Amino acid sequence: MTAAADALAPLAAVDDDDPRWSTIAAPTGWTAARTVEHIADALLFYAAQVARRAQHRLPVLRDGRTAPPSEQVDNAVTAAHVLDGLLPGLGTGRAWHPSGLADAGGWVGMAVTEILVHGHDAAVALGVELPLPRQVCARTLARVFPWVPATAAEPEHLLLAVTGRARVSGLSADPEWWWQSAPISEWDGRPRRRTSPPGWC
Repeated sequence: MTAAADALAPLAAVDDDDPRWSTIAAPTGWTAARTVEHIADALLFYAAQVARRAQHRLPVLRDGRTAPPSEQVDNAVTAAHVLDGLLPGLGTGRAWHPSGLADAGGWVGMAVTEILVHGHDAAVALGVELPLPRQVCARTLARVFPWVPATAAEPEHLLLAVTGRARVSGLSADPEWWWQSAPISEWDGRPRRRTSPPGWC
């Protein structure tokens, strides 16, 4: 997870006053700056759920913070470290997420998706290159998107494709994509689809 957060470094190199931070980071509908804020918001929400071994949705810990974009990138990295530090204590336990009662591997996979996919969204809006770490993407796909054929494309392209950011032949994008956040042993063999109303997660 922290390796995924470190991959956000090219975003921090963009000057805080650069007008590109106000560009919409499709497909989110948010600006590039707000998209980076969301990464930190999501990971701290995850950390709260894990820290309290939540069995239901807790109030959002942080939802937006006024700060320059470079600080927002740093906040995202810090949030990744906070969550990463909490997960060993979860052991074989689980905590609530809208996609299911997630174990430690599920939380890692969801967090990496948030970091890399939204990092990619912001990078495209900013017009900068953001290489996604291949092995991190491969582990994420295997854990939270196990239905995606690993041989269809490079893992970084598959991660973007399964979340609707790229096209890969033979892999249909589902706008209602969802994670297999519960243990793989509980997976029913079918692609996961969102069953709860869209919302903050």
